[in-house]
Amino acid sequence: QILHELETTETPYILIESSHEIGNILATQNKNFLEGDATDDKVLINAGIKRAKALITTLPDDAENVFVVLTAREMNKDLLIISRASKDSSDKKLRMAGANNVVMPDKVGGTHMASLVMKPDVVEFFNHLTGQDSNISIEEITYESLPVEFRNKSIADLEVRKRSGANIVGLKTKEGKYILNPVPETIINEGSKLFVLGMINQIEDLL
Repeated sequence: QILHELETTETPYILIESSHEIGNILATQNKNFLEGDATDDKVLINAGIKRAKALITTLPDDAENVFVVLTAREMNKDLLIISRASKDSSDKKLRMAGANNVVMPDKVGGTHMASLVMKPDVVEFFNHLTGQDSNISIEEITYESLPVEFRNKSIADLEVRKRSGANIVGLKTKEGKYILNPVPETIINEGSKLFVLGMINQIEDLL
């Protein structure tokens, strides 16, 4: 599923796979992969860990994920690291090792299924927004990607809805604080990031 999402958005990647049999299948599917053990330092280096933007580790064993996270963080201090976990107790260990985010698939799946019972229309609406066939997207716009004339200005100065029809639904400050539905007077400072909801062409018009 991760590969599907990355390929859909044309995001470059390299997959590390230890199974020779699975490697043969990946080769027939023209996937960009490296056969090897991700817990091996040399394999991570060969995969380009030192210049990578992000790492997703999805090994079935939490202890091995901790090892990969530790090694990757040591090799690349600026790396965005996302790790899979099976147990609640592994969350803290993975974050201490250097993971930025920890995802528990079973927990996420269970929460999603429960939500389908308690608030099915809300879930369906969200699925419509994020579905593969949807032309609606939530995108992040960094301070650096904004036109110079809009930097250090207020959200009102951007006139986002007037210019493109899109909506600013959130902001992340330089300190890492998230603000939902920021007020028009909010200043967009260096290091901050906007979250914009709209049609894909509307968001592109902002830049």
